[in-house]
Amino acid sequence: MTNNSIIALFMLVLPMHSLAGTIDTTGQAPYEQCGYCHEYDGNSLMPSYPRLAGQTSEYISKQLRDFRAGKRHGQMQATAELLSDEDIQIVAEYFSSQPVIVRSPEKLTAQQTRVAQQLIQQGDGERNIPACVSCHDKNVEGMKTFPRLAGQHQVYLFEQLIAFRTGERANDDQQQMQQISRALTEQEIRLLASYLASLVTPESERKQSLNGQRGQQDG
Repeated sequence: MTNNSIIALFMLVLPMHSLAGTIDTTGQAPYEQCGYCHEYDGNSLMPSYPRLAGQTSEYISKQLRDFRAGKRHGQMQATAELLSDEDIQIVAEYFSSQPVIVRSPEKLTAQQTRVAQQLIQQGDGERNIPACVSCHDKNVEGMKTFPRLAGQHQVYLFEQLIAFRTGERANDDQQQMQQISRALTEQEIRLLASYLASLVTPESERKQSLNGQRGQQDG
């Protein structure tokens, strides 16, 4: 286990407020402070802490601002409250540029894969479930303020969909994710989380896709 992992594990065990005065962050870049829990390359080792690597900068910025404004709740609130707009932009741009690393994804059966792909690519019109790709990009790698789902921790994806379903998380635009998660069965949520966690596009293709999105925005 690396020193970074030991620090992250230590932070998981103790409440965040009890650690506030124990770590000297003087001179650190904002993204280095995030590294205590999310790893310095954004590939969190702890399944309940999201991978920030490869997320869109717009999504990271929105979530940090939502935490800071109290629109989203959790341990990140205390940290986000200390960040300036400039800090948030630095964090977002840094982690969005990091490659995603997926370790030992869960293997699914052919039938499970078909069900997951159906929901991701086509949705379910009878239940008013839109295709995931309609908002999250054709490779579910995120688009603007919609997060990257490919390669995210299975546990984190499941927890967030359940949080949307129960209303514990409610910072989605027009309550769209709350409605979708309530239409899905818990078994489907588990299946989607497992399948999405296993998806990773080769880095060369990811960079080409990101450059294409930036070109469209600039145009």
